Amino acid sequence: MDRRERIRRFITPQQKGIEIGPYYQPIAPKRLGYNCLVLDVFDGAALRARALDEPNIPDDSINNIEEVDFIGSSGAIAALVAGRHQLGTFDYIISSHNFEHLPDPIRFLQGCAKVLRLGGVLSMAIPDRRTCFDYFRPNSTLAEMIEAFFAERERPTLAQLFEQNSLHSRYGEKLMGGFKLADDPSEIVPLENLAEAFEEWCELRARPDNEYRDAHCWTFTPASFELILRDLDFLQLTCWEVLEVSESSGTEFFVHLRSVAPGVRKRGFGRDFYDRRYHLLRRANNEVAANSLRDLDQQRHIKEMADEIKQIKSSISWRITAPLRMISRAVWPAPRPAEPRPAQRLAGPRPTRPDLSPIKAR
Repeated sequence: MDRRERIRRFITPQQKGIEIGPYYQPIAPKRLGYNCLVLDVFDGAALRARALDEPNIPDDSINNIEEVDFIGSSGAIAALVAGRHQLGTFDYIISSHNFEHLPDPIRFLQGCAKVLRLGGVLSMAIPDRRTCFDYFRPNSTLAEMIEAFFAERERPTLAQLFEQNSLHSRYGEKLMGGFKLADDPSEIVPLENLAEAFEEWCELRARPDNEYRDAHCWTFTPASFELILRDLDFLQLTCWEVLEVSESSGTEFFVHLRSVAPGVRKRGFGRDFYDRRYHLLRRANNEVAANSLRDLDQQRHIKEMADEIKQIKSSISWRITAPLRMISRAVWPAPRPAEPRPAQRLAGPRPTRPDLSPIKAR
């Protein structure tokens, strides 16, 4: 299955749904027969105008932008749907690369539960922080998420903006939005902009404004995300059945949750809950180290090869055969190296720092 099929795994075209911020790449578009409404902070005309100004969006993709049915923030999804008297009537909600931007994700999860009928499904694609520019950032925690909920946060904090800016990374010299877990971790390098990030924090603190600055407020691996989901359910802050939290697929993982009645969540909250929690904590720690351990294995392998070569060169047989190697080099000279190929210029400018200019979040 491709990523769209994986996100649509628990839904059908006939069901009634909402897709959050699809922009020019809808997962369940009306043109394919899906009975799916769109939620975004901009209307369709504004989205098309923005897409025309973005050089990386193909012109033919602009036709994929659908009209927006609910205009507003996804964090206020329950209020938006309540305004049309449709709470509890939807079969599914699709959210692709939206959750990590939410200032208050608990409020979003609670709102989605109100929008869906019992048994309705929330399907999400979430970036794996080990395979994107968040690589050097720590996993977000349950405590941080609860703090945002109690604060009724409506925008990223200055600390979150600073963390994203100061720990932003790229993959070598390639202009990539993401990379794979199997890629060489030694090529992942942080941008050198710590001073600029701190200067921006101080400037915004001294002269606050009302502009919305978007950021990845939260960072996850698959196990760390599932851990938070189950802990929230245990604390009765949310009410979901976890259908699936997939392993990382490329640069993202997929989450499917089913809305259940409040009484159902009491099941499995005994010894089984803490056993599962223990294993998720261990898995989350292991996932954090996955890339680094592979990097260490590569370094260890290189060192072992170097030590082996050193031992060979210090052996008696190597010294005895040295004259034969000299004769061989004289009789069969080394081939001339091939002419170097001209370097290919990378398209676009080389990134220096993430853009934290005021923009609206979906």
